[in-house]
Amino acid sequence: MINKGMIKSSRIASLDGLRAVSIGLVCLGHLAGTVNFPELLLPLHNVGNFGVKIFFVISGFLITLLLLEEKNRNGKINLKQFYLRRTIRLFPAFYFYILCIAVAEQFGFINLLPGDLLHAASYTMNYHSERAWWLNHTWSLAVEEQFYLLWPGLICLLGVLRAKNIAIAALILIPIVRIIMWYGLDASPSAMTRQFEAIADALATGCLLAYLYQAGITLPKWCRSRLFILVPISMIVLPSILYKIDNGLFYTLGQSYINLTAALIVLRYISVSEGFSYQILNSKPAIWLGAMSYSLYLWQEPFLNSWVTNWYASWPINLLLTFVCACFSYYLVEKPIMNLKYRLFSVNNPSPKAVEIS
Repeated sequence: MINKGMIKSSRIASLDGLRAVSIGLVCLGHLAGTVNFPELLLPLHNVGNFGVKIFFVISGFLITLLLLEEKNRNGKINLKQFYLRRTIRLFPAFYFYILCIAVAEQFGFINLLPGDLLHAASYTMNYHSERAWWLNHTWSLAVEEQFYLLWPGLICLLGVLRAKNIAIAALILIPIVRIIMWYGLDASPSAMTRQFEAIADALATGCLLAYLYQAGITLPKWCRSRLFILVPISMIVLPSILYKIDNGLFYTLGQSYINLTAALIVLRYISVSEGFSYQILNSKPAIWLGAMSYSLYLWQEPFLNSWVTNWYASWPINLLLTFVCACFSYYLVEKPIMNLKYRLFSVNNPSPKAVEIS
């Protein structure tokens, strides 16, 4: 049951491809409006939000699946090893990027706003409202880090089933929190889409998806048919319509719909191992892009910048520079550290999948 949809027994089918789609949406959204990029595609500047939501659902799913598998295998969860794995996996590339930005500011190449470096380095950028573009994207990494600090401890403290109830409660309560924030507290659009209490239901959706996946959930027939194309289409179209009708509907109910459809997309492609879209998501280019997604996300920000007219932020040079810097980060910083992580934990962790998804 837990081994279905695996590739090479250590990766869940289609997830790298879905990461590739997610980072593609983020890059496309940030490319819109940059110098020389086709003006016809300017309306796509909001699609990055959908890409990040898919990332959040995948993160909640994988982290929860990892924890549930460890609990089933060992009877307990080793929080110390969990946080050590997360630190080794995420910190080197992240702080290398921040160091490069700090050096660039020191030499006068860019300008940061007060508090930018502190909030980025402390994973609190999602609560820093006045920020320059260069570290702006670290808000989503802050949300994920806050999730890592809370969720594993809840599973250990409350147990697997009670933690599941907490995730269910989050799906119910957080949309209500958004309604209060928007209509009662006059919250900004930034707060509605970045502060943890307003968007944690995206991660909770992924957490519940892991419970369902482990329990062997069966997809309805229509999810296996060509009709499924309506799900990703509606994921973008319906919230966009809500935004046109009333901004508040988009920031409250629209976000819940995006989470639901993102979860359906993830579940469909980790469960169905056939069809043209499956082949695309599991092709070598898609798997490579998915593996590169973290470094690409870090390094797209300086170059996919519609706020400046410099040569390095002009299409298509900006996209080329994004890939050059991301490859440098991935192959010289991220990948060597990941190989070290695998060597450190492979002896005490007999499950190759758990190592891969952590």
